[in-house]
Amino acid sequence: MVQYVDKVQGLLKEFPTFTIQQVRLIKNTHADELASLGSALDTQFRRSIPIEHLDWPSIEKIEPIDTMQIDEDPSWQDPIIDYLVNGNQPTDKSEARKVQQKAAICYMQGDKLIRRSYF
Repeated sequence: MVQYVDKVQGLLKEFPTFTIQQVRLIKNTHADELASLGSALDTQFRRSIPIEHLDWPSIEKIEPIDTMQIDEDPSWQDPIIDYLVNGNQPTDKSEARKVQQKAAICYMQGDKLIRRSYF
C-alpha cells in the first residue's frame, strides 16, 4: 500500500490544485441504500462479481536496498557481557553491584545475552 500512496502523491504534483472532501452520510444515501440492498438480498439472487487477479503490482516495484545499521555507541549490555564472559567488573562499587545483579538473571548463548525466565 505504501507504494500506491507514493504513486498517488507523485501524481498529485501534476495537478495545479485539488481538494479532498468527506461526503456526509446525508448526501451519500443513494450509495448507502445500494450497499444495504446488496447485503440484504438472499444469496440465490445475488449476481456474481468478476474479480481480476493481478500477477504483479500495477506500479513499478522498488527493489529493497540491503542495509545494516551498526550502532557504535556502548550498549547497556556490554558490562554484563564482559562480566559473564571475562569476569571483569566496573571499578565503581555501586556499578559493579548493579552488573552482578543483572548478570545473575542472564546467561550467554553463543554471542547473545539472554535473560532467564522462570515459568
